[in-house]
Amino acid sequence: MQEKSIEELIKEETAKRITEMERKDYPFPAPIGQKDVIMMVGLLIVCIVLIVLCMLGVIA
Repeated sequence: MQEKSIEELIKEETAKRITEMERKDYPFPAPIGQKDVIMMVGLLIVCIVLIVLCMLGVIA
């Protein structure tokens, strides 16, 4: 039995998912809101602070 190439598998899966998403009753996720943006910016600031502290040798 001949195995399918990764390219064929990707094309088949992509076609399957596009067909599913084209249905009228497909439940798309809600768009991001202000709370989501505030949380992402907050997490970004925390990550930057932690990186700077690591670079300064405060935390290891």
